[in-house]
Amino acid sequence: MQEAQLGPDLIIGSALAKWCEYSFPGLPGSGLPVLAALKDEPAVCAFVDFVKGQDLLESTYWFSSAYAQLLGEEHRKRLAMFFTPPSLTRRLLDDLSTSGVDFATRNFCDPACGGAAFLAPIAMRMRDGLLHQGASAAQILEHVQKHLLGFDKDAALCELSKHFLLMALHDEVIATCKRPKFQIYHGDSLLQAKYLLGTLDVVLCNPPYRKMPAAEVKEYFDEFTHVIEAQPNLYALFIALCVKLLAPGGVCAVVTPTSFLSGQNFSKLRTFLMTQTTVLSIGMVSDRLGVFIDVEQETALTLARREEAGHAPTIEAEVSVVSRDGNYVDVGRCVLPSSGAAWPIPRTESDVALLRSTAKSQASLADYGYTTRIGAFVWNRDTRTTYASAKSAARARGGAAVPLLWSSDIAPDGTLRFSGAPKANKERCFVNMGAKDHRSIVRRPSVLLQRVTSNDQPRRLVAAAVPTQLIDTYGGFVGENHTVILEQVIPNPALAPEKLAQLLGTPTVDRYFRCISGATNVSVFELSQLRLPDPDRLRSYLEQGYDMASAAHKALVGE
Repeated sequence: MQEAQLGPDLIIGSALAKWCEYSFPGLPGSGLPVLAALKDEPAVCAFVDFVKGQDLLESTYWFSSAYAQLLGEEHRKRLAMFFTPPSLTRRLLDDLSTSGVDFATRNFCDPACGGAAFLAPIAMRMRDGLLHQGASAAQILEHVQKHLLGFDKDAALCELSKHFLLMALHDEVIATCKRPKFQIYHGDSLLQAKYLLGTLDVVLCNPPYRKMPAAEVKEYFDEFTHVIEAQPNLYALFIALCVKLLAPGGVCAVVTPTSFLSGQNFSKLRTFLMTQTTVLSIGMVSDRLGVFIDVEQETALTLARREEAGHAPTIEAEVSVVSRDGNYVDVGRCVLPSSGAAWPIPRTESDVALLRSTAKSQASLADYGYTTRIGAFVWNRDTRTTYASAKSAARARGGAAVPLLWSSDIAPDGTLRFSGAPKANKERCFVNMGAKDHRSIVRRPSVLLQRVTSNDQPRRLVAAAVPTQLIDTYGGFVGENHTVILEQVIPNPALAPEKLAQLLGTPTVDRYFRCISGATNVSVFELSQLRLPDPDRLRSYLEQGYDMASAAHKALVGE
């Protein structure tokens, strides 16, 4: 049978029907199409055999993920179909219970319900709570129908969600011989859930995340102007929606990337959260790979309580480190700035003391005499002439060719690898800017940073000083777009570029940066908020003979 002729909904619908024949007999059929012959296909049988051996919530996770995979990468990423692993779902629901949420009495909503990753386990907890109170099967089904609702833009996922709820409540459905009408709506909750604003007790969501094109931003701007900034990420709007759906005292729980904790384009969202909610807890998921299929993102589990208008912001939140299996370690409380600045979030217990100490320092890169700028040359779009070596650049018209410095030019030992000779990786060494006075040419002493790093690397701030000889010889340089340049802007900076590069490479400064960076980009916004040791204290320790790492630690932490 040719898969190309079969839609993902038909393949999944047929597999779902076969699974239910084995494991959930007596349920009415799902709203998805079924092809009898397809149920006996070897691939379908193997998949059903696999899910039959799993816990129900694990099985529904793999079903939803399989549907997304069948849609193809482009469609899956456009709709951001990445589903919450059951271990993280259980962690969030347990956290809600700990915060006082009663599953037997409250109403719940998931505005991007996907494959019922939250709805199905909530329904099961509702049932268990009601059974404990002596409720009948009919009363349980009636309660779930009234108190649980979800939205999704994909029609097939809506049908999957409805059927997963039937499976979760299999005994009650069979006992009553009735098919419940669950409140699962096919549509865009960002625009279609207005009638629910301010009415719900609990909202849970693993929102879609991707950057929004200008046309899409315009569509939502009027409703979400309070959180839209520059080019927003779609998940920022969903976090705002989750809060707006809550009645005062209601709680939202969201699974998101960590970028909202620090990114400049999330400043308005952070301010909104501080003015509208009390952030109860933030769980930093420690396993970066494998949390979501096909996604390499750091992940945060955030709980927040909706407050009455004009409440006094609570500036601290509990922080934990959560593993993919849902186990967690409390690491302490963190202070959340209410000004839209990045939220420094500890990743380990030792980070709590570091953040407490660094909060006393007001020194920044500006205080050291440096300003930040992004490398101006975009290798795959820039049409200016480039050269493989100094020898070929010497023939440039007007003598306007200058060194082109790349992220790869920064050596692990903190030196800059640039000789003017052709590179083995074929990156170009020089670029003709058209004029020696071009504004993108950096002519002052500087430090070059790698702009894209990750928490998997030994250091996030990978830096090297640009040799003065290079600037003197060629009259300046240009950075490629994957570099950040720290340019000296005063005659006598607190540290010369070589020493500043050493400071940025110290464990103490690196740990602080990890606490204020929620993305792989080393952004100018985050660098501007990097807390550094008081320059006078640092120089004092250096003059006493301490190496840079020890001096930075003593000057910033005080130990």
